Amino acid sequence: MRRQIYWAVCGIAVLAAWGAVLGFGGPGAEPGDNHREGFGMFSWDEGVLEPEETQTLFEVAKKADVAAIYQQFSRECLEEEKSADFVMGMEERGIEVFALMGEAKWAYERDAKTLIERIGYVAEYNERHRDQGRIQGVMVDVEPYLLDEWDEGREKRGELMAGYGACMERAYACASEKGLKFLVCIPTFYDATNMDILERLIAYGCDGVAVMNYNRKDEYGQIAREVGFAREYEKEIVCIYELQRPGKHELEEINTYANEGLEALRQSAWRLERQFGYDRLRFAYHYYKPLKELLEKDSDF
Repeated sequence: MRRQIYWAVCGIAVLAAWGAVLGFGGPGAEPGDNHREGFGMFSWDEGVLEPEETQTLFEVAKKADVAAIYQQFSRECLEEEKSADFVMGMEERGIEVFALMGEAKWAYERDAKTLIERIGYVAEYNERHRDQGRIQGVMVDVEPYLLDEWDEGREKRGELMAGYGACMERAYACASEKGLKFLVCIPTFYDATNMDILERLIAYGCDGVAVMNYNRKDEYGQIAREVGFAREYEKEIVCIYELQRPGKHELEEINTYANEGLEALRQSAWRLERQFGYDRLRFAYHYYKPLKELLEKDSDF
């Protein structure tokens, strides 16, 4: 999740224009009492699977109303007892666990060979834990816009995205066969650069998309197209909020809630929930470490 900031800024004018044309983004609605489903949380560090770290993670999750964790697992880690202990511990606390996975180069594989292999590791884990401690699905973070071809012009970009789309569709079919929910993490700018592929991805390539909505300037307009397609095809959509501090990975102040705080983030989620009125809209934090830091900083939250 690095260059999406650049593209989000480049595409903001286009997205805002679409919002104006289609009537999106009217006056902010008043917040409701509480978000129904809780928040998702990304976690890239397998260190949280250690018992002492798991307890800290749960305390963070409880304070921040986390209902789903997107946790990265290596194959070796999935074969260790600590993974089962972690998943069962979250399950007992009412928190779903998804396996987080993905590398940009997987977009080259139209047959989804590597992604299907990784999904297989999760399915094998679930076979060993049928009664308790089951991983609910996968969160796939494959970023074709990080590859060299993305900057070689429209034709090359189109070829790359077509291969990426085929990869996601094949992997989705595999995950469905194995009883795993399949969520795909995407940037906000596919509607400005690859509209047809975005629609097909949501329609045929996933159970839902998680959109990296990393610009506070137009949070509604930046995901309006994605929510529209999700509604049309009855898919889940997750609005992801950035929490890393400005200066990291080219993040600017407008791209993150690091200084705005979690109450401002929660107000945004309430507002978007009311504006869209779509019952399969969810929200998520990116990611565990900066969320933990924010909670330590804001003892009143």
